[in-house]
Amino acid sequence: MFDKLRKAILGADLPTEPVVVRIQDPRFGVFTVTGAWDPRVVTVHGPWPAVVRLSAQLQLPDAVKRRLVWLARPPRIVPNDRHAVTLTVDGQPVPLDCGRRAMRRATFNVRATVAGREYLLRHTRRWRARLERNGQPVSRLSTSDRGDTVHAVHEPGADVVDATVGVALGLVLGVGAPGFLRNLLDGL
Repeated sequence: MFDKLRKAILGADLPTEPVVVRIQDPRFGVFTVTGAWDPRVVTVHGPWPAVVRLSAQLQLPDAVKRRLVWLARPPRIVPNDRHAVTLTVDGQPVPLDCGRRAMRRATFNVRATVAGREYLLRHTRRWRARLERNGQPVSRLSTSDRGDTVHAVHEPGADVVDATVGVALGLVLGVGAPGFLRNLLDGL
């Protein structure tokens, strides 16, 4: 009886099975994204032989964690500050800035340096973003199912590293961001 009451109040136990998402890119092939629940670790395997991993600790009490984990299931990570998420490529840490995530859409932009290239995931609309490499656009990303999958349209100069970074950042940290008015209304 007490266990049923606890589950009704706090929510079910944390899941343990990883979430696996496969993304078919018409130009570069299949990306397999595997996300663990807690600690939140997301691994991206694809045509680029390097293993890309993003991770974050959910630093919340178990009662709150049980409620929030259902709202953002893997492979999504919702960072609570600029450096809450760690990015590694083949086990080597690389610089990642998740953005401030404040009122304006531009504060959700993500910056990373992978394989000597500087990437910027610039959110352009609610469910759309643009991936730039060294200041030049390489991909347009979008989602039609609130972030469960990512669709990419690549520029002619894009390569497999660009596609892998786009899938990793877009699927894990999100594609698109709400604008100022939507954030203001959500904050009220």
